[in-house]
Amino acid sequence: MIAVTAASVLHAAPAAASPVPIPQATLTDRAFGQVTEIHIQGADRIKTAVLSAELVQWHRLHPNATAGQAQTQLTARKQLLDSSLTAFDLLAPEQDLVLKSVDVLVDAPGGDARTSPEITGLIGAVIGKSVEPWDTREELASGALRTTQWLRGRDDALTAVWSAVRQAGAASVPIATAWNAVLGEPFGVDVTSTYEELTEDPGLSHVDLDAILALQGDPAAYVAAAKQQLGSLHAQLLGLSLEIRLEIGDNNSKCPPEGPPSAACTAAAKKAAEDRDKERQQTISDLKAGVGMVSTIIGFADADAGKKAKVIGEAVLTTVSAISKFAAAITGRGLAGSIFSTATLAMTGNIFGAVMSVVGLFGSSGPSLDQQILAQVKALRDEVRALGDEMRASFARVEAQINTVYANMMAQFDKLNAAIAGNTAQITLVQQQVAQLGLRLEDIAATVLAAIGDATLHDARADINQYVGYLENFGQPIPTFGEFVGPENEFHLTSTQLASGAAFVVPRTDADNPALDPTNVLNSFGEARSINYLARIASGRDPAMVEPGTPVGNPTVWNLGAQAYSMLMLQNPTYAAQVSASRAAQIEAEGTRIADLAASFGRPVNGDANTLITGLINEYVAAVDELSTALSAFRTNEIQVRWEPDANGVQWKTPKNYDLFWDTDKPLAAAPAKADEATVPSCGGSAQIDRPSNVRYDLMSNVVKTLQYAYTPRLNEPPAGVRELPEVGYCYTPSWVHTRTTGFGTGVVRYYGKLRLQIHSRFRLNATQAWQNSRTADYTWPDEQVYRVDCEQFSCDSETTPQQGLTQKWPSGRFTFAAAAVSTNNTALDASLTTTLRGFLQGRQKHLYDRVQETTTQVSGLVPAALKKMNTAARLLQAYTRLGLPNALDSDDVLSANLFGQYQIPVNMPTDAKVGGAYAKASGNYAICGSSPCSLDPSRPLRDQVSLKLPCEPAVDSSNLPGDPLGDCLVTSARSRAATLTQRYEVWADQMTAGLHRERVPWMNDTITGLRITTRLTHAN
Repeated sequence: MIAVTAASVLHAAPAAASPVPIPQATLTDRAFGQVTEIHIQGADRIKTAVLSAELVQWHRLHPNATAGQAQTQLTARKQLLDSSLTAFDLLAPEQDLVLKSVDVLVDAPGGDARTSPEITGLIGAVIGKSVEPWDTREELASGALRTTQWLRGRDDALTAVWSAVRQAGAASVPIATAWNAVLGEPFGVDVTSTYEELTEDPGLSHVDLDAILALQGDPAAYVAAAKQQLGSLHAQLLGLSLEIRLEIGDNNSKCPPEGPPSAACTAAAKKAAEDRDKERQQTISDLKAGVGMVSTIIGFADADAGKKAKVIGEAVLTTVSAISKFAAAITGRGLAGSIFSTATLAMTGNIFGAVMSVVGLFGSSGPSLDQQILAQVKALRDEVRALGDEMRASFARVEAQINTVYANMMAQFDKLNAAIAGNTAQITLVQQQVAQLGLRLEDIAATVLAAIGDATLHDARADINQYVGYLENFGQPIPTFGEFVGPENEFHLTSTQLASGAAFVVPRTDADNPALDPTNVLNSFGEARSINYLARIASGRDPAMVEPGTPVGNPTVWNLGAQAYSMLMLQNPTYAAQVSASRAAQIEAEGTRIADLAASFGRPVNGDANTLITGLINEYVAAVDELSTALSAFRTNEIQVRWEPDANGVQWKTPKNYDLFWDTDKPLAAAPAKADEATVPSCGGSAQIDRPSNVRYDLMSNVVKTLQYAYTPRLNEPPAGVRELPEVGYCYTPSWVHTRTTGFGTGVVRYYGKLRLQIHSRFRLNATQAWQNSRTADYTWPDEQVYRVDCEQFSCDSETTPQQGLTQKWPSGRFTFAAAAVSTNNTALDASLTTTLRGFLQGRQKHLYDRVQETTTQVSGLVPAALKKMNTAARLLQAYTRLGLPNALDSDDVLSANLFGQYQIPVNMPTDAKVGGAYAKASGNYAICGSSPCSLDPSRPLRDQVSLKLPCEPAVDSSNLPGDPLGDCLVTSARSRAATLTQRYEVWADQMTAGLHRERVPWMNDTITGLRITTRLTHAN
């Protein structure tokens, strides 16, 4: 340890030669804080911090207490806190647990949390006591920067607690004894440890602090040595991050967010991933301690550099810790009954907070040009980008908007290159734009859709921008209580009255108007503004859900006023004490009404998901079945039809039953054959013979029969009387098969032969084309006969024509022909006609998809009616889940993916036409083939689909399908995803019933708790 005297600090030599001052108490305080956080992690760390802060204040008020009294006090308060926190509370984010823990302690008599400055510091870090120059106050007040403001203030708030408790322990044996016995010893931490003892902790083995401090006399070498060690810590963190990203990629494929899980996604794999995360979190905690100590040491030489080192270090630590937790959490996605403690949205929020804190490094005075700091910023930026690239597909599957926010965040991050070059205006712009991304990220999680810019809130917005962070803004407190009353009243008015005004609330009576489509209402106004409308709909669907007698206010407008009120009070405690606590109670009461109504939408009944949720899923599935029937009917009645002329030339639309999606990879089913004529005409004349039984149209090839039955050269109705359809027919050709000749030289030459008969089954694509023989039945009679006589000397010539020979054989020979003739198909013709058939079928397939896509944009008809029902059920399900099950939604990637992700339950909303888009894509997959038939591809309609998988998801119900690849996949996917949703809702219902999970809109719950705590902190009674 390097000893530093007070004289050396107070009477420093000139700057150029002055050694670095090392405040030993500060260094020891910091070491104690880092060692404490190494050993006490997770929920225990927050509980310890809150209890420590209260104990220190208790000691200030009871300086003569004995060790026994102090231990009794601390034990009682710890028991109170432990018994009051549920399993759900312990899994909450740090900032939420801070609020809950302080709320418990402040609410119960016997403690001194209310007057503790350290408690006030913790609460300020949560609700946003400090305001950075680039913060938009409205965003801060609306809760848009909840995660960012905690990450921004967390370290300073906790450091203040650890310093206070160490100093109290050093000054008071009773306090040290009590703290060690109750809080420290269970985790191996001693508040009386010296600096030397603290630095020997294995968690600090990643750094050599003595090596840096030994260079105290040479400031340049001192800082260089510290930065070298800091660089080593960063390298270790980034190496760990690469390892985790590879694991995330592997886990995403094994346990996809939309399911189903692969065989490798098992409970054992989840346990192994959780064990790896536990080990990594310990390593991260150790590295964090090293970063904290080294940045503190740098700060002794250069306070600005120390702050920057701490911020960038913590940003990297936050990022790596978040993705490690995420890697473990997603290993259980899709497993029956699995519950997540973190998920994609939570991870993204933490990474955003880290990025925001880094952007904040570059202040209005210009950024530090220290190359190592800039290199570390670039390394973090590259790491965040790499994660985004790796997660792009997974983000889309969980929540489509995340990729947009992530890409925009990276775009702003990249702009720091120009900002770092010295463009201060660009720095401020980047900071403001990144802050705006925070609001958009919270939009995803909390559906902040209220019109904050509405003129109704003009005064409230003006007061937020002027009075929240007044001290930071103007360098002095609000001058008078009279001036303070102005914003106090405006924020109170916003939460208790304006929030329920017509500008921010959809009338609940709109739910009684059948002409209003719930999908349009929600898409136009959002969940927050429609909460009373949703309550009326819920009550109508489930009478057990009681609609409030008086409509509640818009949650986001209430939150804006309430959050601003809390911040104003916390920042001005002297003035706040003069305001009646009933004012805050009125705000809290209205917030509680709103939060309770929202929570009722997701509350289970008798251990199961409530009938509002299950009823909407059932309605969705019924609408999918209705769509399936409508698609099948559309194909049958509009696509697989042909206009055929009757005897009078009138065209009639005739349904046809054939395999529309046949191709050469499977046998072609036989199509119905034309009715056979009774006679067969001669191919070269007018003669006819009775048709033998082995000459029939149904014996022609399936390709010919299908074309004759189904083919048409056009999609629309031809003019009356036009004959443009394929034709089949028969004709026969008799001939003599010469066998021998006799009588040469005798004067009479006789030609002998056998009669041959060929009956052709013919085909032509239309009446203007030549006939082509498709099938020929061929028979030669065995008996020989003279068919021609030539007389050389006398006029005795005679000849029996083949037709005459046939007349002698027919009709008695018909039976012989039927039994003995050999029939052959014209395979060359079949091959050429197969190309024609494939082109025809593919044209009809494309026409089907074009027509269905067109139908999806219409307002009437069977398909639009079914889609409207699907949209309504899905949109209401999204709304009630966002309001009633927000914590489950944030935690559960599977739930989020099936409601909002790339592979969500299919819908066809104006802004999200997934069904119409799927049919348009299917049609486009045919358009690229040009005039020739497409190559063989049974999955062509499903190629490159955005919201459907290839191969399609396994069906939970294969009945009543539309009968085409895309329609079948759409319907089975919808059913499968709805079944997954049902399972997830039941899992969360089980958790809530068992008391392991609690639901309340998180940003409202934080504001309600923060408001209540702030009121108690600022009011003695």
